[in-house]
Amino acid sequence: MQLSHQKRGRYLLVTTSGRLDAAWADHFSKSMQEHIRQGEHHLLLDAAGMEFLSSAGIRSIVQLIKSVKSVNGSFQLVKANDFVKQTLTMTGFGGWLSDDLPEDIQELKSDQGIEPGDGFETFKLDESVGLMISIPAKWKPWQSFREGDAVRIRFQKNSFALGIGSPVQATDADTSMMGEFLAVAGNTVHQPPREDEDPDFLLAEKEYLPEMHCMQALHCNGEMSHVLRFAPSGKKLYFGLGEIAEKVLTVTNSELAAFVILAEIDGLVGSYIIKSPGQIHQGQKMEFPGAREWLSFCGERMYARQQALVFGIAARTPDDLKPALMSASGKYEGLFLHSHATVFPYQPMEAGKINLKDATWKFFNGSPPLALYHLVEDLRPLTGLGESAFIRGACWCAPIINGKEDLPWE
Repeated sequence: MQLSHQKRGRYLLVTTSGRLDAAWADHFSKSMQEHIRQGEHHLLLDAAGMEFLSSAGIRSIVQLIKSVKSVNGSFQLVKANDFVKQTLTMTGFGGWLSDDLPEDIQELKSDQGIEPGDGFETFKLDESVGLMISIPAKWKPWQSFREGDAVRIRFQKNSFALGIGSPVQATDADTSMMGEFLAVAGNTVHQPPREDEDPDFLLAEKEYLPEMHCMQALHCNGEMSHVLRFAPSGKKLYFGLGEIAEKVLTVTNSELAAFVILAEIDGLVGSYIIKSPGQIHQGQKMEFPGAREWLSFCGERMYARQQALVFGIAARTPDDLKPALMSASGKYEGLFLHSHATVFPYQPMEAGKINLKDATWKFFNGSPPLALYHLVEDLRPLTGLGESAFIRGACWCAPIINGKEDLPWE
């Protein structure tokens, strides 16, 4: 089977030639799923040249339609010959068929303009809203930790947070389980402080609200004001974390903002705790290379083509101020960042203006997360891994609206 395609307004018209049978069903499926991954959600299959359609071919189309419907897309099979029409009609799939192309095939429908040159599309949600930030737990690497320093935080359904902690249990905080976590819309993911262990997660569902014992936390409550959509265009193949953070500060017109990214991964660069810092004793010195016993740093860019859910804080500040628990970017002058990312198996996302809670809930109710990282820059000459980067996705963001006197500067 041969496949070719052309972009026709909002549609992708895929032309087939040959047999869609068991020998070609897998090739067809992979090709069409790749189109969906690249953001093509309205698919037309020109079947004028399709000579034969078997049950295996029908199954591949069924799977394709399921993927398209999951992102509110559309599918139609047009110009089929009599044999293909009869096969689909007799097997109950005649609803896929159409004799003609849609009337709007050459129209490009969009209610927002794409800003030229940068690959971002901006949607306003509510510019009157924002987030309040607090730092209820302020442990700094690599100080000694006392059990009484843990702060118990309950994450409401409008909560966004990152830090180091352990899930609340019936007993007091277990300091041996302090590891990285993030919270998005109240749902939390926690990375146990052991190598090669998958993260665990708790969902804010019905009356239940997740809780964590935290030794370090940046905690926000409120609503997002904008959503950015980004996708490759021309020679631009990916978007760096710092680039997205700079865009967030520009769009929110603020010096301090929070953001949530849900996007396909080009490569993550980060570290995670493999030995709980809650076990650091009074007077114990933490010096390089001893920190290697406590941290695992990725040796290569990780999880390409999977999906990342990121929560982060971005700041642009005067030289005499430093945001608490945040690190200066080496690549973007005047930018401070702190962000955590959890990794999910890839799922396609809807296009356009989408709801954060609905989009993230879909991932939390799918396959479990694979990993959680504290994202870092690695700008070493020659051997450095650079920064985390993403191919396409969404970024919800909002300004931090605390009064200046209340902002958590050090």
